[in-house]
Amino acid sequence: MQQERVIDVVEEFSSPDQTEGYQEAFRKWRRRKKNPYAYRFTKDPRETAFSEHQAAVNDSSAQAEQTVLHRIGLLTAYALLAYLLIENALDKLLVLILNGYGIHVEIVYWGQSRLYGEERAVFWVATLVSLLKYLIPAAGILLTLRMPHKVSMPLPILRPRQLLYGGTLMMLLSVGLGMFCVSRSGELEKYRLISGAVDSNTGHLIQYMLFTIFVPPLVTELLLHGALFQVIRQFGDAFAIGTTTVLATLMMHNIPDAVRIGIVTLTISYFQIRTGSFAAAVILHIIHEICMFAVYYADTFSGTYSLEWWITILAPCLVSVITGISLLLRKRRQKPAARSSPTYLSSWEKATAFFTSMPMAAFIIACVLMLVITTLLE
Repeated sequence: MQQERVIDVVEEFSSPDQTEGYQEAFRKWRRRKKNPYAYRFTKDPRETAFSEHQAAVNDSSAQAEQTVLHRIGLLTAYALLAYLLIENALDKLLVLILNGYGIHVEIVYWGQSRLYGEERAVFWVATLVSLLKYLIPAAGILLTLRMPHKVSMPLPILRPRQLLYGGTLMMLLSVGLGMFCVSRSGELEKYRLISGAVDSNTGHLIQYMLFTIFVPPLVTELLLHGALFQVIRQFGDAFAIGTTTVLATLMMHNIPDAVRIGIVTLTISYFQIRTGSFAAAVILHIIHEICMFAVYYADTFSGTYSLEWWITILAPCLVSVITGISLLLRKRRQKPAARSSPTYLSSWEKATAFFTSMPMAAFIIACVLMLVITTLLE
């Protein structure tokens, strides 16, 4: 009798856009004993799920996949609730402390909280909140998953050409989105702080640029495209891209930013997979921040349709045309078709398992309410 084939979701995991070292480290992490966030089960045609280190734990491999996805969704929900708590409470706490020491800073609520008072104090309060609301949840996820850095943050850029294409597309998208979104963005405050520092001393300007444009993308991507993105990849790259995009969109509390960040996150996720690098995600996010500030500055201080405005708008378009021509002229090579990792749930079943815990529902409801309130108060 012919032996029936057994599918092993760990050994058959394949990611052609990553190094073999990454893939082997990922397999080793998934085979680790007592790892509740690893989908490492085998399945035979009789729909019986087994684990190497445990007895039969589910009636089917699909149920085992659902269980692991639910655990990952629960961990993500707790991290994102921490994000909301820090975002909405830390600035109030810091203002109370500063006022206690005689440093005048206050919060005015109109659609979203805005800080006023002593310029340097306002800057550092806003900076600490913007960094810690991403950094603390990201650290919690990383420490809980205990992924090797080679997996959670793969740094080598395996396909530099893909980063070039991604950077060009990001410039074009950012300028287009900036023209429609920047005037209503919830991040206007940080752009004003930078523009206000232009006429101050050089040291302050460098600090403002560093902690407003270059550092936040790093901590943001640590949360969205670090260990969290990699652990979701167990269930397919397309599911990881879609889930990350939905979460990033929910984290924004006004409609223009939700649309903008959703499109940007989708683009970053795609090119992170194509380049095989977490560093590419950070670079693309920095490009977006630079373009958004350039559009804000040109529109605010030079005026619409001024020379500076046209340069800001047309430069990315020119770069895109040149890149497009180079794509048409270069000899294209056929790439082997990417193998998809074997899983047993449909996309809807995966989303249901990931998004239906009570903490995740609380996070989604809170984000929707904040979006509605912000929209009504604008």
